Formats: sequence, C-alpha cells, structure tokens
Amino acid sequence: MENRMMTQALYHEGMEYAEQNFLSEDASHLKVDKQLLRNRFNLDQKLVLDFGCGMGGMSLWYAKTWKCRVHGVDIDRHHIRIANDLKRRHSVENVTFEVRNILDNPLTEKYDFIVLNDVAEHIPLPLLKQMLAAMSMALATRGQVFISYPPWGSPYASHVSHVVGIPWCQFLPQAWLMKLIAKNNRPIVGDEEGDLIAAYKGLNHLTHAKLMAAVEGSGLQCVYRKSHSFLNWLPLMHDLNLRMPLLDYLVTKEFVLLKKQP
Repeated sequence: MENRMMTQALYHEGMEYAEQNFLSEDASHLKVDKQLLRNRFNLDQKLVLDFGCGMGGMSLWYAKTWKCRVHGVDIDRHHIRIANDLKRRHSVENVTFEVRNILDNPLTEKYDFIVLNDVAEHIPLPLLKQMLAAMSMALATRGQVFISYPPWGSPYASHVSHVVGIPWCQFLPQAWLMKLIAKNNRPIVGDEEGDLIAAYKGLNHLTHAKLMAAVEGSGLQCVYRKSHSFLNWLPLMHDLNLRMPLLDYLVTKEFVLLKKQP
C-alpha cells in the first residue's frame, strides 16, 4: 500500500459520490441492489457488517432504511475519512466506521447480516477465500452474507468502460486496453487503488464459479442467486436469469446469498 495524499478535489469528488450513493434511489449501479435488499430483507434490530464499505454511502443507507446497527470496515483510510465526514454531515448515529483488515485484526462481534457490495471483485481470490472463512466465524447463528458484484463477462466489469467508452472492453487485447486506460487515466480516491490503471489491474476477474470456489471450505453455502441483466427491466421478464452461454454476457450484476452450513 502506498501512502498517498488525498487532494481537496478528490475529497470533494468522493464526498459527492458517496452522498449520491446514500441519498439517491436511482443511482444506476446501485438501484437494483437497493430494490433487492429492501424487498428481500428486514434488517430492523440487526447488527450489520458492511465489509469493504468504501466511502460509506451504502452503510449510511442501511442505517437510514432500517433500525439496525451498522459497522463499516475498509482498509483504505481515505475512504473511511470520507465515510465519517458524511456520517457527521447527515447526523447518522447508528453507524460506525473504521480502518480494519479483518485478517490482521479479526472480527469479535457476531453479525446478523454481512454485506459485500461491489467489493469481492477487488480482492485477490486466495485472500477472498480467507476472508469468507473469517466472516463465517463472525456470523450469528442465523446470519447471512450478501454479495453483489459485476461478473467478468458483464459489459461494465472492467470498471473503466465508462472512461474508455467501450463496453466489454476487458476482452480487448490487453496491450491496447492498457493504452486506452493510460490515455484517460486520472487519480481516484484511495490509498489502495490510486488511479484507473491500478483499479483495473486490481480486479480478480470474478465469476460465479470462482466465487463458489472461494466459498468452498468456509463453512458457508449458497442459498440464493440472482443474475440481473438488461432484460429484467422489460415487462414479464423481471425474474429472468440469463445463465446460458453468450446470453450471460448481458448480465450486469450477480447477487448471492450465503448462510452457514448446517
């Protein structure tokens, strides 16, 4: 990890981004997440761990949406600074944030609900396997782990398609893609991934099969999966899961629910 300074411009950019994630119900990359969470779960009176909480927008949303206690952890100090400042700005009391690596500093509380929102794809797969095992140990008896991520076949899985202007750009020849990213490269908020090149290189090319391999041996099991695609916005296709060859490239996000094995 590099000890990067955060400029005022990046700080304000991060605050604006996190605040939108908190307050907006229509933020494109989180709209489905919020609908699914609200429709499937009641987190009232629950202890929630937002793992890899980033700048805290979703942590604050959980705390606002339900009468729950939220604990947000992230390894990036710049993210946590913004999360705490946003918490103070909106006077949200039922959420706490801290810089924490759960492998170096294991979790001690028992959580009813653990969320990994758009974070699993950023973690090296061997570490993800260790972290899922650690989360299993930190789950309450009937606790659940909810994971959302863009699968590697998604048009937006590269996290830079909006910058280079090409969906599915992760499948371009890598030398060409790296030139495109470098041409449009800019700093982003973070010690861990300080620019777009680092953000792209830090991806683990996550798929459902790779995630299930990471889950294996953790003491967790998959009890629910939803594959959201463009077609789900069409009438009568809300519950359609595209998992057939070629059509699965239209999937924009995967949602997985894990529970402890009996």
